[in-house]
This record gives sequence, C-alpha cells and structure tokens, in this order.
Amino acid sequence: METTVPVEEDTVITNGHTLENEIFKDIDIELKEHNAGVNQDSTKEEEETRDYMVVRKQLKYPVDENPSWAVSFFLGLQQYIVMFGPTFSIPVILAPLLCIENNVIAKGQLLNTMFVMSGLSTLLQIFFGARLPIIQSGSYVFFAVAAGILQDKCSADGKYSYTHDNGTKETLNYDPNWHYHISEIQGNLMLASVVQLILGGFGLVGLLLKVIGPLTITVLISLIGLTLTEVAAKSASAHWGISLGMVALVALFTEYFKNVPFPIPKISKKTERSCRIVRPKLFSTLSIILSIVLLWVLCGVLTATNVFTKGDAGYTGGMGKELSDATWFYFPYPGQFGAPRITIGGFVGMLAGIIAGSIESIGDYYACAKLSGAPPPPKHALNRGILMEGIGCFMSGICGPGIGVTSYSENIGAIGLTKVGSRRVICCSAILMIGIGLIGKFGVLFASLPVPIIGGMNLVMFGMIAAVGISNLQFVDLSSSRNIFVLGISLYLGLVIPTWATRNADKIDTGNNDVDQLLIVILRSGMIIGGGLACFLDNTLPGTDDERGMTGYKQATKNSENVALQRKIYQIPGTTRLLNYLPVLKKLPFLGE
Repeated sequence: METTVPVEEDTVITNGHTLENEIFKDIDIELKEHNAGVNQDSTKEEEETRDYMVVRKQLKYPVDENPSWAVSFFLGLQQYIVMFGPTFSIPVILAPLLCIENNVIAKGQLLNTMFVMSGLSTLLQIFFGARLPIIQSGSYVFFAVAAGILQDKCSADGKYSYTHDNGTKETLNYDPNWHYHISEIQGNLMLASVVQLILGGFGLVGLLLKVIGPLTITVLISLIGLTLTEVAAKSASAHWGISLGMVALVALFTEYFKNVPFPIPKISKKTERSCRIVRPKLFSTLSIILSIVLLWVLCGVLTATNVFTKGDAGYTGGMGKELSDATWFYFPYPGQFGAPRITIGGFVGMLAGIIAGSIESIGDYYACAKLSGAPPPPKHALNRGILMEGIGCFMSGICGPGIGVTSYSENIGAIGLTKVGSRRVICCSAILMIGIGLIGKFGVLFASLPVPIIGGMNLVMFGMIAAVGISNLQFVDLSSSRNIFVLGISLYLGLVIPTWATRNADKIDTGNNDVDQLLIVILRSGMIIGGGLACFLDNTLPGTDDERGMTGYKQATKNSENVALQRKIYQIPGTTRLLNYLPVLKKLPFLGE
C-alpha cells in the first residue's frame, strides 16, 4: 500500500532560529504552564509527561496544534491521496458481485457514495468520536462478508433481459435489478451497526479486548485477504500482463524509489532568496495514483493504435459517451438504491465484520495517539470512537454502498512519516472526500478503469491485508506448540470450509430455507469460521498471557494516568461544563472524564 513520507527541504533561518524552533516555541510555553499544575509527586506521571513532550517535539504539528487553513488543505490532500487507492477499489471490486461490471454509471454512483460516506464518518470521528486525527473509510472486512452474501447472483453468460415501460425487450450486459442485490447488504449492515452502537454506547468494548487477542486478530484479518484470492484472480486474469505491470509499478514506486527525491522549485517570501529547491519523496506518496495513470495511458495508446479493440480487457474506447451521460453533481441520499432488506445469514455475516472492524479500530486508536503526540486514549474516548463508527456504518447502510467504515491504518502510518498529526489536516482531507465525492463525472471517470488495472490493485491490496494480519504475531510466542496449533488449524479450516461450501451449497439442506441460507453464509465466510475457531481455541486451551501475546497487547493499550493531558486531547469541547452541571452524566461510558 502507498505511504506518505516527509518532505525534505533546505533549512530556513529566521532571526537566528530554525523554523521548527518557531513552530514549537508556543507549544513549549503552553505545555510548561500545563505541566506546572500536574501532580509532581507521581514519578510515573512525570515520565509519561516527558515521553509525551519528546513525541510532540518530533512532530511538526501535534494532534491539538493547527497549521493555517491553506497549509492544512495541502497536507490534507496528501492524506486524501493515501486513502484514495483502497477506498476507490472497494466499490469497483464490488461491482462484479452486483452484476454491474459493465455499467459504468452505476459503478460511478457507488464510488461517489463511498467517498461522501467516508468524509462524513471522518468528521464525526474527529469532532465527536475518539477525537484523533484518524480517517474512516470502507473496510475490506465488510467486503469479504458482502462477497459471501452476493455469490451466485449473476447469470452464467452475463446477459440479462430487460422490459421497457412500452413493452419492448432488450438484452443487457449488466443486471438491471442490481438495486435488489445491494439492498440485502445494506439492510444487514444497518442492523449489525446497531450492535456496534450498543458496544460503544454501553462501554462493552473492554469485553471484546478480554477475549480477542493477537492470535484471533491475526486469523481474522489474514483470512480477509486470503479468501478473496478468487476475486483477485478473476480480475487479474483479464490481462495478466497489465495486472502484473500494476504490481511491478507499485513495488517500484513504493519500495525501490521510496527514498528518491523529486526536486521542485519553490518561491519563498520569507527568505532573502526568491527561489529554493524542495525535494519531496513523491514516488512513495503517489505510488498507486502514478501506477494507475501510467497503465491507463498505456491502455489508451494501445487502444488508439488498434492493438486493443472493443471487447478486449484493456480497451478504453467509449469513455467519452459515458462521461457525457453522467451528471456533473451526484448527491447520495437515504434509500437511493431502494428499501434495505434483512436476512438472517447476511446479518450474522455483517455482525462478524462489525466485531472484526471494531477490534481493528481499537488498535488503530492507540497507534494514532502514539504517532500524533497524544497520551493513550481513555475508555470513554474508545467507546465514543466505536459509537461513531457505528453511526458511520449505519449511514453507509442506509445510503450505500453497504460497505461499513473503519479506521485506515495507512493514514496512521502517514502521520508517522510526515510528522503531521493535526486534527485540522484530517478535517480538510474529509472535506476533500465529500467535495470530490459529490462530482458525478469524477466517479464515472474512475469507474471506467480497465479491469486488468483493477486486478493488479487487487493483487497488491489483498496481499497487504493478509500481511497486516500476520504482523500481529509480533506479540505471540511462536515457539509455543499451542500457538502454532491454534494458528494453523484456524487458518486452514478458514480456507477449506468456505471453499467446500461455495462448491457444494446444494448439499446444505435442512428442510428450512432460512436456516439453509444462514448456514451457507456462515460456512462461506472464512472470517467467521477461522476467526471464531481461533477465538474459541485461544480462550479454552491452557496458556499464559505472555505465551498468548496478551501481555504485549496490554502494554500497548495501557491507559494514561495524566488526567489533565487526556482531558485536553479527548474531551469533547463544551462537555466539561455540562458534566460539572450534571455530574450524573459522568457515568455514561462515552462521556465520563
């Protein structure tokens, strides 16, 4: 996945001080005044404050410091670029499952809606949720569930009959009733998101952390990428040369060229020199975008020279008509794809996605706090974060595209690299998501991307998701035969059982259609099978906390004892006076101090 790296430029001297000294001058004064009121008798708290100061001084803009709005929008554009690739790919990958792979307008609507929902969810998280500089967007956790629900919906030959109002019939290469298919994942996501609202509203997040450890999380996340191999293979096989070219370009820009500077002249009015050279490392920052553009241009050239003709996977002809047919502005609204539907099996699948997404986000909150110069989030901030994610998932369900939101680890990594952890920057990024998402022609343009390029993105993204899951094993004792058994049997059954269920759905016959559908969805979901088995075995087989990796997790999520710092970062503005006026509200899990 793409990452963002800091900009290297010539040091600017202002009255004998570096620009960084000027930036942190006010921060140091404020923190000194703040720390004067902190209880100095606690050695532990003093050490925590010193660590907090060290992190803040390494940042250009900590979580509670704001650059100018102009600078914020520029830095927010970087964060937008980081989240663009994974967010863009979700509705485009979802399209074949909805039988609308050849309906560019419909794919554009899904894409526009996904970006608008991501922006709104991010703003809710910043102002009312965990209040950390964290981006919310569509999660592959829910896509894996949706893939299980939507299997076998499309015709074998890809042809669909449509009767117009005047009685004439037409054969289409996409399903005109795709709204009916998406309504099932929308309704089930809405119902499952109510459970997430309960988890955050009633402070039940801590219960999940007690039973779901690193082994379970490893299996859950890894199986998301591993169970989507068929989806990746289908799209990549449209033209292996282009798909593997996408993988090669991403590897080239992200890894081989990640430290290669790109010199850009910059005019500065604050120095005696009228112009200077900055050297940002743009290749890593723009790896996905650059790879898409280069291959898209290549497909265009091959189409113009008749190497690719109509019907070929890399053909780019016909985009002009689709762009002209698309509206300039597109406004997502509740029920735009029809009334949501609920099924028992679909709800269970989405519920598993909600739990997996919540656990993943909790880990992201702690990582984001560490990188943005904030103390570890208190319980009420964690509860509010999950609560806001539940609202975001509900919005995605009622408006579309039916893929729930979660925190984006890629953007958290970008904070560590750019040294910019300001909430205002992420707020500007969310505004860009909403603004660009409302442009209808933008969605149609990117929805017309050739299938092999999407296939290459799938190979990269799904592989990285599996690797992110495996990275959680850093907390686990892999020399333990117990852990090897839990990991091996859970991963393997999480692959084998869904494969069998997909090929033998007709053999699942209990005599009750609803029960059959429930069992089919559960058995087809590697995340439910593998993750559920890993959780059961990890909590029932004998093993110490050190062996299971729980000790490392507890250290990483250790709560801060510096209440003043927590209040400054995590308290919702205006609630302090409310809590003083109505102390009983402090008992609410998402408002307590």
